[in-house]
Amino acid sequence: MIVFGLAVLFAGCARSPAPPAGNPPAVDHILLEVSDLKASIAFYHGLFDLRIKSNDGHFAMLEAGNTRIALWDKHWDWEAPRIKDERLGLGMYPHLKVADVDKFVHRAREAGYKIIQEPRHYLWGTEAFVADPDGYIWALVN
Repeated sequence: MIVFGLAVLFAGCARSPAPPAGNPPAVDHILLEVSDLKASIAFYHGLFDLRIKSNDGHFAMLEAGNTRIALWDKHWDWEAPRIKDERLGLGMYPHLKVADVDKFVHRAREAGYKIIQEPRHYLWGTEAFVADPDGYIWALVN
């Protein structure tokens, strides 16, 4: 969208596209490519308490309310091969609302997960960041 906005700005006379008719599309799920499906299920089910909707050994769907997280231990054929120790999920930081950020971070630490940022308290609430077994970083807010 930023690139589109810059193109419009520099084109001078270009117009924004018409909005789609009806409702905008809903996010169906977030798919994460993982290196160890069992470890990832332990993180999302054990720590986040997401319900396991399905698991076929290579693909698992977990959900809570209207949030669905898909875990897949395969690789898209159109993507470049991964470099050893390459961090996944760079630049995307999903934010999950939790009841108590401090307690959640404590649980994550006790379970051995990496805390990227300790809870910080702001006027709008509290925020912390935790990494899953593959290095995907999740923000926790309340």
